[in-house]
Amino acid sequence: MTSSEPTRPGTTFTIVGHRGAMASVLENTIASFEEAERVGCQEIELDIRPSADGRLVLTHDRSLDRMMAEQDRGLGPVDTMNWAALQKVELRDGHRVATLEEAVAATSVFLQVEIKDPAVVPLLADRVDKLPALTQRVRLTSFDTEALVHARQLMPQIPRGQIIHGLPLPEDRREDLESLLQRTGADALYCGWTGLTAEVVADQHAAGRLVHGWPTRSEEDLALALELGLDGTTADDPEAAIGWYEQARAAAG
Repeated sequence: MTSSEPTRPGTTFTIVGHRGAMASVLENTIASFEEAERVGCQEIELDIRPSADGRLVLTHDRSLDRMMAEQDRGLGPVDTMNWAALQKVELRDGHRVATLEEAVAATSVFLQVEIKDPAVVPLLADRVDKLPALTQRVRLTSFDTEALVHARQLMPQIPRGQIIHGLPLPEDRREDLESLLQRTGADALYCGWTGLTAEVVADQHAAGRLVHGWPTRSEEDLALALELGLDGTTADDPEAAIGWYEQARAAAG
């Protein structure tokens, strides 16, 4: 069994369900989160965007098209639709669009809440007092550094994690990794495999941060994560990843 200890680097290895258990159940749906918990995930990643009337909608893409049957596509961006209209949308396999509040109510594990649109930051700040889980079992994450800086200003009590595609950072970042992480106040780094080394992991641990690598889609990816000394990894198929992890533990004696 994996476990999540978000404030203590290096003490556990966490397999995070990517958008729930998206390899088997439609991503970013309540059923996908429930499946992720069923197979043993103690941490789930999900994506949020705003509706036109300020609801926190769970979707990776700005459009719901990829989550819908082909004949039903073309509704337009979720941020141009109000919640009443979004509730009427039928996703593939009979699923429906959900909100962050519903995800919190349907889960009991730690959540990585990825900010896909910086417009959600003030909306989240407005919910802090009404949604205790935001400060109890959520880390806000994003590729968007400025969104995390804004989150730090409005909600310093909620931990933050910076996502990057890999290392070194692209030249248009115009700052080094440590400067970026200090500016966001991130206590976690989520890094793609490119350029991720044991030395990078050790340096981040020394700074008191968690380090996750992504994505894990094979037994070899899981083995690399363990070899690098990571705190965790994100998997589309968390059930398979948990199996690979248990096999690796058994092989290590």
